[in-house]
Amino acid sequence: CSTSSSLSQNSPNGWKDCVLPKLYPIAPLVDALDECMSDSTVAYLTYEHRYYPKYDPKDHFIHLATEKNLIVRQVPTGKQHPIYSVDDIEVWEVRRNVS
Repeated sequence: CSTSSSLSQNSPNGWKDCVLPKLYPIAPLVDALDECMSDSTVAYLTYEHRYYPKYDPKDHFIHLATEKNLIVRQVPTGKQHPIYSVDDIEVWEVRRNVS
């Protein structure tokens, strides 16, 4: 699997990255996830709430992911480590829709 420079493999079970439209375009990230994910792969991404005038980055990412048959689920704060959980950053779990 080839990946974009913004991705780094951290474990055999998933990928981690941060979605920031001003620094990294969202579409190539979604394309890389689609290319690299099998039916059993789980990817974890973080999203920091920031205003972006051209579109809502969260909605745009979910729309592009859905087009690639990927499901995006927000990890509830209660399931995150309390030291690393903050109000303005979401953790997303991304899986392939296999149903």
